[in-house]
Amino acid sequence: MMINKSYKKTISLAVVILQLLGLAAPALAEYKPAWAKINYLKGRVEVQKAQGIIWAKAAVKMKLGAGDKISTEDGSEAEIVLEDGSVLKMKDKSLLLIERMEKSKKPTISVVNSFKVRTGKVLGCVRKLSSLDSKFIVETPTAVAGIRGTVFAIYVEGDSTGLDVLMGEVGIRGDSGEEIMVGEKMTTTVARGDSAKAPVAMTAAKIAFITLWAGAAIKLGSLGAATATAWYASTAAVVTGASVVVAGIVALIIAGGGNEGSKPTPAKTIPGPPGWPQ
Repeated sequence: MMINKSYKKTISLAVVILQLLGLAAPALAEYKPAWAKINYLKGRVEVQKAQGIIWAKAAVKMKLGAGDKISTEDGSEAEIVLEDGSVLKMKDKSLLLIERMEKSKKPTISVVNSFKVRTGKVLGCVRKLSSLDSKFIVETPTAVAGIRGTVFAIYVEGDSTGLDVLMGEVGIRGDSGEEIMVGEKMTTTVARGDSAKAPVAMTAAKIAFITLWAGAAIKLGSLGAATATAWYASTAAVVTGASVVVAGIVALIIAGGGNEGSKPTPAKTIPGPPGWPQ
């Protein structure tokens, strides 16, 4: 009888555990693969598909997924648009690995993106994260950056990583030390084996450069014809004015021999498209 009672207790406990697991299961995120596409190409750009060994010529509208690598040669560029509308723009001599791209609609809409920049320059125009479970991570040989919805640029040269933040905020850490937050119009560097340096203000030259660069990503093809056409139609005067401001700043920098002083900042003159970080 004692054995029978003990057996019944064990069965009852197992049933309770299974019921609890059943209740918890719906709360777990159900991630599925997400995709990106190449939206713009210039020069020689190649793609190595996941688990492949052959590099093939990239093409506009080519579908990209986790495990794919993209390479840009000298004088080349590539623009990659993610499913949520975020844009990554690769400059020349860059190598990018898509480590992870996943999405979930249960229990909340979540997006997890992870990229590795091996070398070169990559600009990001990233939408604000949709939930606490969402992540956008960019890793380099010397640093890991957590993007929270922003316009930024990452530069990888040798054993050093540079980070510029035009809009929003980025958390970055090196091989040692804690994560530091880099705010709007701030820049930092991370050397191999070191911690991230304290952020300092971006120069007017850098602000002008990344603003023009971001403007190249915010174009008709990046948003879809209907949305982009409506946005450009409503902000044509502002965008034209922004171009003049940026051009004026560049001219002042050249004429002034690099004395940037307190020149106007062009970043605020270019509005973000609908849904982008403000």
